[in-house]
Amino acid sequence: MSTAKASLVDSINKRHLRGLPSHIRTQPSDRLKRMRDLASALLEESEALEHQGQLAEASATIATLGTNNSIDFFEEVRQFEIRLINRALELAGGNQARAAQLLGLGTTTLNYKVKSYGLL
Repeated sequence: MSTAKASLVDSINKRHLRGLPSHIRTQPSDRLKRMRDLASALLEESEALEHQGQLAEASATIATLGTNNSIDFFEEVRQFEIRLINRALELAGGNQARAAQLLGLGTTTLNYKVKSYGLL
């Protein structure tokens, strides 16, 4: 889970839980832990669904390839790189040096691609 999302989950505290109704008598710390676990699970599921959607989109493009039509290879590579760079930047909280490490690129290479694709 990204640090931004982890900080969101950690930002939930007892003060936010005071107004919520409780049908089960449990300790506030237990409720807080359950809510953080639930929030974390929902965020992870959201990320997984987004990734699956992107894979389905790429598969659909390939499935339409036939003898009567073609795919612009370089445009498809460009779109893939943009999605990949955006995902790495999201996971790194916007830190280009960390995103470059995640992608196995040099920081100058990533910076060049970010500027050339106009991602900033």
